[in-house]
Amino acid sequence: MQQIFYTTATPEEYHRLGENFPFPVPGSCLNPECLVKVPPQKYGFYKRNAIDANFNGRILIRRYYCKYCGKTISYLPSFCLPYFQYTIETILMALCYILDSNHSLRACLKLLKNLGWAPAHLQFYLKRFLNNQNRIKVGLRQLIPGISLPPDEHDKRKGAQKVLRIVTTGFPQIQTFQARFHKQCKYSFMAP
Repeated sequence: MQQIFYTTATPEEYHRLGENFPFPVPGSCLNPECLVKVPPQKYGFYKRNAIDANFNGRILIRRYYCKYCGKTISYLPSFCLPYFQYTIETILMALCYILDSNHSLRACLKLLKNLGWAPAHLQFYLKRFLNNQNRIKVGLRQLIPGISLPPDEHDKRKGAQKVLRIVTTGFPQIQTFQARFHKQCKYSFMAP
């Protein structure tokens, strides 16, 4: 089970602090099926990649273990997307270049040249965001009751531009949206 916790630390700061980072400590097991409300035990760390414009390295992810239900809980920092190496800010920046600025793939790649992406990278993130629009809208309705969302459009790209603007303007940071969306919906807004 993965939990995303909000942090203002950059990937570099998080990496530098390593095991000394002030990780959140759960008060009880987060498994809804666990009947014993006792704090899980620290269960070490695992490493995962985190890549953005200023950092490319492996970071530690804190794990906890509930001895009563047998589940482990991993705490991802809010700059990480589950199962993605690139940070949320990097992916958002690419989506904004493609959707909001209407740059071509080549122009986006030039703007993101320090990442060394191929066109397939951008196409993957764009396709995933386009395909997840309805799921993102459901999450936005839960997070911001009474929100006025754009109707479904025949042009998915135009609809995605509107949804992306709501995400980027409706939350103080993309990390806030990411953490709240994951907590509410129990999956990432970029999940397949």
